[in-house]
Amino acid sequence: MDRKKRILRVLLPSLLMAGIFIMSSCEQYSWAKEEVPEDLVVSFSQNIYPFCQGCHGSWSAERAYTKLSGNVDTITPASSRVLSIHSSITSFGAQMIQIDTVLISAPDLIKLWASQGAENN
Repeated sequence: MDRKKRILRVLLPSLLMAGIFIMSSCEQYSWAKEEVPEDLVVSFSQNIYPFCQGCHGSWSAERAYTKLSGNVDTITPASSRVLSIHSSITSFGAQMIQIDTVLISAPDLIKLWASQGAENN
């Protein structure tokens, strides 16, 4: 019994320290939100519309633009109505979309598009 206790006294702290080290080293990579370059231009036809087709595949680009642009706020994009009525956009683990070399979440993409005037480009 003494041998098991000695092994546990050595093994458990070592495992605990290794776990803490591993979790803390991943923090800067896993949970850090990537900064979006200020000059990144969001295109409705290239970025927003393909995302919309995931759920609304039968909609034309014009219909998708009309529905979406009617529910975004270009003055305060974070309060856009579309973000509160469309759970598929804001759900945990929301789809990530790549524009050039930037990976951006769907809600952030829509906010960025709205802040750029929500143009049909």
